[in-house]
Amino acid sequence: MKKIFFTILLLLPCPVLAQEDLTQGIWKGLIQEEINNENSSGIFKPALDGGLVTDLNFDHNYNSTQSQNNYNSISARSIFASKLAISQNFSLQSVFRLDEVSKNDSQFATNSAGGNVVASNGSNRYFADEALRAEEITANYSNKNFSVLAGKFVPNFGVNWKWGRGIWSQNLANNYRQTQKVGAGLSYKVGSRQKTGQYNFGFATFTNDRSSLNNSLLSQSAPYNKTAGDASGLLQSYVGSMDILFDFGKEEKLSYHFSYINLGVNSNLNSGNINKTADQKGYSAAMNYRYPISENLVLDSLLEYVRMKNVGGDSDIGEQYYNASLVTEIHRNWNVTLANTTLVHSQLGYNGYDQSLSEISLGYNFGESAFFDKLLIQIGYKNFRTNYKTSVDENNSVGALLRYIKSF
Repeated sequence: MKKIFFTILLLLPCPVLAQEDLTQGIWKGLIQEEINNENSSGIFKPALDGGLVTDLNFDHNYNSTQSQNNYNSISARSIFASKLAISQNFSLQSVFRLDEVSKNDSQFATNSAGGNVVASNGSNRYFADEALRAEEITANYSNKNFSVLAGKFVPNFGVNWKWGRGIWSQNLANNYRQTQKVGAGLSYKVGSRQKTGQYNFGFATFTNDRSSLNNSLLSQSAPYNKTAGDASGLLQSYVGSMDILFDFGKEEKLSYHFSYINLGVNSNLNSGNINKTADQKGYSAAMNYRYPISENLVLDSLLEYVRMKNVGGDSDIGEQYYNASLVTEIHRNWNVTLANTTLVHSQLGYNGYDQSLSEISLGYNFGESAFFDKLLIQIGYKNFRTNYKTSVDENNSVGALLRYIKSF
C-alpha cells in the first residue's frame, strides 16, 4: 500500500495549499485572502485587518460497536485572527482559537467514536470541554521575498489537519498537527507562480511552550503532540519546509508541500525508560491540484503522506498517515466531498492498530452578503473503524456543519 501511495503522490499533479509564510494559520485558507500591509506605509502608520471563522457541528453517532459511543454531540470551534501592520515591513499577528480540547488530546488515537470525545456512557454532549486559547502571537518583519517571525506560532508541518475539506476529514490529521510552539523562524520565496513556479523555503526553531501561553484563556489547554519530556533548547526542536505553487489561471492551481520536523526531548525529565527515549521526527509530503472541468465544475484534490517516528519521545512507537480527499465544486455554490484517512500505528512488542476515517458530504455555500463573506452548510456521513488486530471497533455517524466566515 505504501509503495502504491508514493507512486500516486509522485505521478499525479496534486499538492498543498501552501502558505506565504511560516505559519499555516488555518483561517487564511478559509477566508481565501492574504492579510497584508498594503494599507500601511511610511515609518509608522498602523492598519488593522483580521477575520473570524466559526463552526457549529452536530454529530449523531447512531451505530457503534461499543454502545456507550451511541450519542449526540454539539460543539463549536472558532478562529479569530488579526494583523496589526505597524509599517510596510513590520506587523504583529495573532490567532485566538476556540475548540473542544478533548478532540485533540492524547486519547484521540484510541477513540472509536472517531474524534468526537471519549466514551460518555451514551450521554449526549453539548459544548463540552470547550476552551479558548491564544494559538499564535508573533512579531513579523517582511521585505519583498524575505520574512522573519518570532513568538508563538503553528509550525509549517503537514496540511490535512487544516479546516475546509468536508466536516471530519481533518480529525485523524490532528494527531500530527503541531502547535504551542514558541521560537523564531524565517522564510524566503523565489520564482513566479505563472511561469516556473513559486518556491517558498522555510525554517523555524522552537521549544514546546511551558509558559503561561500554554494555558487557554478559559481552561487548561490539552497537550498537542508534545514529547514525553519537556523539549530542550531552541535548536533541538525545529522544522524545515518547502512549498511549491503554480497558478495556471482560470481556476487551475497546483501546489506541493514537503516538510521535516524534529521535536527534541530532555531525557532528564522523561519518566519512562531512558534507553527508549528519542527525538520525535516527522516527514510530510503533499500535493493539491485544483482543476476546472468547466465554468461550473471544479475538482480540488489533495493527497498527503505523513510518517512520525519516536512518537511521544518513545523509540518503540511509529505512525504513518495516508490522506486523500476530493472536493467537487458545482455551480460555485454546491460541493460534494469524498475523503479518507488511514492511520497505521505500530509499537514494538505490541500488535499496534490501524484506523480508517471515511467521509462523504454535501454542502452549499451562500456566498458573500452584508453579514458574512461566506456561509456554508454541510451535511454528511462518516465511518470510523479501528482494527486492534484482535478486535474491531466501528462507529457510524451522520452530522451537519454550519460555517460562518467574516473578514474585516
